[in-house]
Amino acid sequence: MVIAISLNVKNHFKNYCDFLDYYWLNFFNKYKIKFIILPNSETACQYILKTNSKKIDLIILPGGNDIFDKNHVVKNRNKVENLIIKFSIKNNTPLLGVCRGMQLINVFFKGKIQLGKNHMKTKHLVELNNNFFKQKKFYVNSFHNYVIKRNNLGKQLEIIAECKDQTIEFFQHKKHKVYGVMWHPERNNNYSQLRHIIKKIKWK
Repeated sequence: MVIAISLNVKNHFKNYCDFLDYYWLNFFNKYKIKFIILPNSETACQYILKTNSKKIDLIILPGGNDIFDKNHVVKNRNKVENLIIKFSIKNNTPLLGVCRGMQLINVFFKGKIQLGKNHMKTKHLVELNNNFFKQKKFYVNSFHNYVIKRNNLGKQLEIIAECKDQTIEFFQHKKHKVYGVMWHPERNNNYSQLRHIIKKIKWK
């Protein structure tokens, strides 16, 4: 399997840098997954996607900066990841948005996000609407400021799991192989949820 993954951005001295969280690196290394990084450059990202289009099995948009941050590097990241979403749809390449990635996908499909309460640095119960997982209820971690309410769900997206406050924790597109998960399965030590999600998405 080959996974392409976009990059987060952060301050670095008087400049900025792209980076990939070690949670992802540890996961890729543990299961010997080949991966391709997609930098926050539209030109470079387009070239990498085009030249590797036939070998990429899955694309991941990881967590990170709030998408409405006015910083120019965050705005640039949004442009690059919107480009990636379009590539995924055009090439029928499975796409998984994690936390921020899920939020961006929702906005891409004309949905909205809003500031939430009690979703940062905590754990809460989620309930499944289908049989995507074997369990119908389980606890997940939570590290996000923004949430997606039912009435703000993007066009043609459908709910897989939600929290008791009726915020959406997992969705899928009705037509395309596009998914979003609000918690961080890459931060769980045994990676069981992440492996399950990837397997289901990859072969669905």
